[in-house]
Amino acid sequence: MVYNEIQTATPTRPMDTYTVSTPYGTVTISDGGRKVAFELYSDIRQSRHNTALFAYLQHLIKSGVTQYNTDHLNISGRDKSLTLKRGKAKLDLVYSLRGKTYECELKTSREIGE
Repeated sequence: MVYNEIQTATPTRPMDTYTVSTPYGTVTISDGGRKVAFELYSDIRQSRHNTALFAYLQHLIKSGVTQYNTDHLNISGRDKSLTLKRGKAKLDLVYSLRGKTYECELKTSREIGE
């Protein structure tokens, strides 16, 4: 079997910038892989629920909470050993503070009909 040779030259150095499109935005990798930027498309937004949950979690962390798990937020440092399941339901947040475990289900004003 005979194969045709490729006539294009092989690059001698890596590309300076790579751009990858995802369903949520564009990832740009530059400076030989040392810089990574992610730009969300204009129609992608955080829900009010997730924004409120993130703000509450930040308040808890400032108050000294170090052990927590969340459902809608994928944050490094969360403790997945704290289960979010309660029967068939899944809680938004579970955290421990001073030896007590707290379970939270966050509702925005829109979710409760206000």
